[in-house]
Amino acid sequence: MREIGSEFWEASPVTGRKKYLLSGRTALEYIIRDILNNHSIESVLLPSYCCHTMIEPFIRHGISARFYDVYYDKCRGLCADIPERQVQEIFYYMTYFGFSKIAGIDVIKIRKEYDVIIEDKTHSWLDDVQEKFADYSYVSFRKWTGFYGIAEARKYSGYFASEVGAIGKTYSWMRNEAMLLKKNYIENTANSKDMFLSKFSDAEEYLEMDYIGYTPTEECLLQLVNADFDYIKEQRKENTDILLRGLSGVCGCIPIYKRRKNTDTPLFVPILVDGDRDGLRKYLIEHQVYCPVHWPLSDYHKGLTERGKEIYQKELSLVCDQRYGKEDMERTVSLIWDYFNERISTT
Repeated sequence: MREIGSEFWEASPVTGRKKYLLSGRTALEYIIRDILNNHSIESVLLPSYCCHTMIEPFIRHGISARFYDVYYDKCRGLCADIPERQVQEIFYYMTYFGFSKIAGIDVIKIRKEYDVIIEDKTHSWLDDVQEKFADYSYVSFRKWTGFYGIAEARKYSGYFASEVGAIGKTYSWMRNEAMLLKKNYIENTANSKDMFLSKFSDAEEYLEMDYIGYTPTEECLLQLVNADFDYIKEQRKENTDILLRGLSGVCGCIPIYKRRKNTDTPLFVPILVDGDRDGLRKYLIEHQVYCPVHWPLSDYHKGLTERGKEIYQKELSLVCDQRYGKEDMERTVSLIWDYFNERISTT
């Protein structure tokens, strides 16, 4: 039947250019498999500043990892030095923490030199300006709010050839259980945080062992559809501006980004701490402010230069997300000032 028009008789099919998967690592591994269907790849050029979960899927598929230096320069901010391309190499690109471009990366030159480019948009996907630069991209949504487990993989030319696998019920259930336990703790119906911390740790250990091919649960898809990302963007921007204004002049830490562009939606506000980064982190924890470090070095980070390692040793990510408001940001700023003032007074 070739009837044209009237009511639809089915939902529009998935184009094959976008797939929802369980986690960012699941999405990246899925993209790598698709690339290997059409390309012979020997190596990937990765940023030196990255999580081990961005490296491991390439090693799993026999692709060696090379690194280009990502480092902080007091005049130019976050910078990168890109070496010459090797034969049968692909390029991995990302920006950091929802802020703008990195000095030293010429996207036009890279586009001409590389047949395949993967862009990690996990930190940048809420930016108001999105460039079409890569052949593939992926984003892990749970970094931005309380999703149990969902990520997206995109292919910008052609269609994904590989099928996706089973629903990742176990990991999503484990995350859900951990989140409910933390909710009870926050609402003062549970006295100890050990239980929910253990559950979160168990979930991540499970994902470390078994992450390939899984798709999100229906509940995770509904979480994504129902999330108010306009509010998330607005609150994160306001919180970031309070932190950056408040930290101006602190002697002992340097915000990697001195200001936020109107198009930026920050994931965290990263600072570099002179001297004892872990001392500041411990001080904040003692006052119930929990700031992560991005990222721990791992066995997968072999070959990094000393300049490439420096940011791992100094970086601390200040929380700016939509759960918090002005008073919370001002408390964080006050604690950082107090820490460095106390340190100065005792020297």
